[in-house]
Amino acid sequence: MSFAAEVRNELARIIPDKECCRKAELHAIFITSGQEFTMPNEEYLLLVKVENAATARKVFQLLKQTYHVQATVEIDNKKRFKKTRRYSISALLDAEQKKELADFKMPLNAKNIINRTWVSKNCCRKAFLRGIFLSRGFISKPESNYHLEIVLNNDELASELVKLFSKFNLHARIVQRKQQLVIYIKESEQIVDFLRIAGASKALLHFENIRILKSMRNTVNRQVNCETANLAKTIEAAVRQIELVEKLSVNEELGSLTAPLNEIAQLRISYPDATLKELGEMLTPPLSKSGVAYHMRRLEKRAREIIGHGRK
Repeated sequence: MSFAAEVRNELARIIPDKECCRKAELHAIFITSGQEFTMPNEEYLLLVKVENAATARKVFQLLKQTYHVQATVEIDNKKRFKKTRRYSISALLDAEQKKELADFKMPLNAKNIINRTWVSKNCCRKAFLRGIFLSRGFISKPESNYHLEIVLNNDELASELVKLFSKFNLHARIVQRKQQLVIYIKESEQIVDFLRIAGASKALLHFENIRILKSMRNTVNRQVNCETANLAKTIEAAVRQIELVEKLSVNEELGSLTAPLNEIAQLRISYPDATLKELGEMLTPPLSKSGVAYHMRRLEKRAREIIGHGRK
């Protein structure tokens, strides 16, 4: 099961205690996945199509619990956009039930925008975002990359939803993808906040664990790369110093060096693998790493001067 499916299943199991929150969540699902049809016998057909069985079960339960509407669930096995199953939740409404559900503003009889009645309270906004994700949301597995998106086909709804995100300090962006609008978040901290707001506690813990592991792995890799680069520089410097000292020795020029430089040159030849700190501890009196580095620079400079003068 994909991580996105795990998040949907977890969110689908949340049934709000407050009626206002149940209505807000239904409202989110209806305006993104719902349709309404007038039937010949003056009844109204409410139809919601979703791609997740747990979401379909939740819509069925919320309709029954909140509006006492008895719905039916059917499975459509026709292949659509690489998905073999879709779930249709349908219910016949009488005039009274239709009137009660009128404020949900179905796409066929009103503008497909958020009804502020159902998102006036903070708890209802959270429920609404949960419903939006259940209907049109996707989140990639944290092991690969950080990406959360809501796919919509209505400009006004997309704009309103971004404003709703901002009320929770979620900075979502909108991009056009073919004929659809995609609201997306790529920052891991923001995705964690969304999961917390929506109520996906289990998914949040899994996401955080993976994020911590990736952060530790990246830190270790940076440290290893840094240490490898420093080791390479140290080896390169040691090889360069040994070559210069050997040239001085071949030309019998070591005696022309000052006593401190001569001592360091002899130690470098005797201990080619030693670090500057280790060389400093062998000197009399001992020198710090920075002191040895300073004398090494002087040794290299003096060696080049002597060798260059000798070539002339």
